[in-house]
Amino acid sequence: MKNKLVILILIIIPLFSGCDKKQLLAIHIIDVGQGDSILIQTPNKKNILVDGGTEDSEHIIKSYLKKQKIKSFDMVISTHPDSDHIGSLDYIVDNYDIKKFYMPEQSTDTTSYSNLITSCNNKNLNIEYLYKDDSIKIEDDISLYVLNPSYIQTDNNLNSIVFNLIYNDKTFLFTGDSEIPNEKDIICAYNLNDVDFLKVGHHGSSSSTSVEFLESISPDLAAISCGYKNQYGHPHKKTLDNLRNEDILIYRTDSLGDIVFYSDGSRIFTKKKYKIDNTG
Repeated sequence: MKNKLVILILIIIPLFSGCDKKQLLAIHIIDVGQGDSILIQTPNKKNILVDGGTEDSEHIIKSYLKKQKIKSFDMVISTHPDSDHIGSLDYIVDNYDIKKFYMPEQSTDTTSYSNLITSCNNKNLNIEYLYKDDSIKIEDDISLYVLNPSYIQTDNNLNSIVFNLIYNDKTFLFTGDSEIPNEKDIICAYNLNDVDFLKVGHHGSSSSTSVEFLESISPDLAAISCGYKNQYGHPHKKTLDNLRNEDILIYRTDSLGDIVFYSDGSRIFTKKKYKIDNTG
């Protein structure tokens, strides 16, 4: 079992002023309510957006990106075509320059999907599909490895793009809305026994984040993106219990709002002292 006190101190203690000058990887979990939207900024100032919340998230994302002075994206990843992940991506495509756009090779008949495809076509933005074992070198010391999907299924969630972002000694696992069958496939196919950061799958649903998965990947901290008092009851008690039983620090947008993590490649920390409750 990890020493929770030591981990907590390492993660939440503010940086000394001298450390602030370092070029850092930043992971922004944007509070879009019941949905996902994550901004990743690399040390060399590359911008990556993972998902775009719901149709109603447009003003939230617009305001957040403006504060971060984001004008373009090197990469946008739509993990899967559910409306709470792609709802405002048409706005992103319409209003920002995008070098690369990735998604699973799956279509749906929803308005959100139609709007996104129309926006991509209007901008002549080529959509590229990601599959298991694809890899993207982002910078000299930052790489992205795709762990799912291996093939396209009828369930949108099972087609979620799951990827590992590796920055020197630190590993960040992003899971979209992947579920337990995906988790089983992933831990059978890959040796992921030293994940440092986990973006919890499916907003903390009990259909994800199994004990077997957590024991295999052994993360230090986990982020859950979900809406305050949402109709689905996310995050589920079972998921929270699984995380707590493994001494994993839990950060939730429904109780904390926007959450930002930083890494220099050797540690992960925040610059804000978030009040997290891991007592159950």
